[in-house]
Amino acid sequence: MQRRVLALILAAAALLCAAEANAESLKSLRARDAEEKALSREISYTNSVCGSRMTSRIDWKTASNWPEDASIAGACDNALGALEAVCRSDKGKARASSLSSFVCAGDGSGPSLGGASFRYGASPGVSGFAETKSYLDGAL
Repeated sequence: MQRRVLALILAAAALLCAAEANAESLKSLRARDAEEKALSREISYTNSVCGSRMTSRIDWKTASNWPEDASIAGACDNALGALEAVCRSDKGKARASSLSSFVCAGDGSGPSLGGASFRYGASPGVSGFAETKSYLDGAL
């Protein structure tokens, strides 16, 4: 009888742990979805300013330690703002229009260009606008 009660208690505890893990996973998935949607809105604006057709994505592997109370899409938006500033000149717009993708990373590595891809490694609480603008002025 005691073994049966113990088995029921252990089974209930396992179910409770599984439910809690699923709730956390759902919360995490919703947060990621919101960040992806925010970045998508930002890239749409950048595309309208730059005359480009860039796609965007967040590199979640590099953002695994990103603080829950900070928006990674918001941090990467400063890099997109720098690109928009470059695009306000005809020369910058012509060069930026060849970009096809934007990757928002959470590794703090800053701006980089590789082929037709623009990558920004954001850091929590760091704007990155000036650094990215300077980089793009020299690279584009």
